[in-house]
Amino acid sequence: MTVISTVFCGLCVAHASDSFITERQASGTFHILESTKTKIVNVRQWRGAMAYWGLATHGGWSTWDWLNERARVANGYASAGEFAVDTAGQLEKRLRGMRFARPTDAGLGIHFSAYERKNDYWIPELFLISNWSDPSYSALRPNGVSVSRETYGTIANEPPSDAHGELEFRLKVHEFLQQGKLLIYNNGDPALFNPSANGMATMFIELARRGLSSQQQDIRKFLAMARRPVEIVANAQQDFCDPGKRIVGGKPHDLAITPDGLYLSTTGDTD
Repeated sequence: MTVISTVFCGLCVAHASDSFITERQASGTFHILESTKTKIVNVRQWRGAMAYWGLATHGGWSTWDWLNERARVANGYASAGEFAVDTAGQLEKRLRGMRFARPTDAGLGIHFSAYERKNDYWIPELFLISNWSDPSYSALRPNGVSVSRETYGTIANEPPSDAHGELEFRLKVHEFLQQGKLLIYNNGDPALFNPSANGMATMFIELARRGLSSQQQDIRKFLAMARRPVEIVANAQQDFCDPGKRIVGGKPHDLAITPDGLYLSTTGDTD
């Protein structure tokens, strides 16, 4: 498993991830296969990125390589939504062609962020592509990999809907973010991530209230807001997990994309 986060604000969309890829041993411990490589893939065609959690490798399969292949053909689609739907369908086909010791070993999720042009605005959306049934990661969806639009549903406290791609809903997301509000998403280990993410957001707001953090237009602050909770979870597992039981760690990665398509990173992940 891994931890990824995505922060939406009026200035940018910021992604972050750890870099551990682990393999479960018969003893119940985990062998670390990778500890430096990013899990965030640029999708420049749609001013976005894809970050994944769950299945990383299986036989000759590499989720990282497959996502890069998808990113290379993104310009063959009429919209980011069309690309997301086809990515979900292609992923389901690939997974059905593999054999796994346990059904949940095929569990895989993707945060795909993209900007959509609406009424002369570039408005960000999170397409959640996943076959997990819920955040407990104890079961997969019976119908396989699906895709959902997440931003408006989060704002309105409603279930995701394809209708949320329509103009009226996209403009409400734009207005929400331009008011200085944030949308924060994470997957991989919400129980550990959420307390640290909520704490970071509270500190961010309090520092601004005290006049100690007036430059909120600094993208580096939102990169830190996405990355820091991932680092906290990784460090907590390093400090408190028994030997061989860590599944989150390694080099942290971050990437921000602005509405005009500028890519920025404090960890060298703009390529």
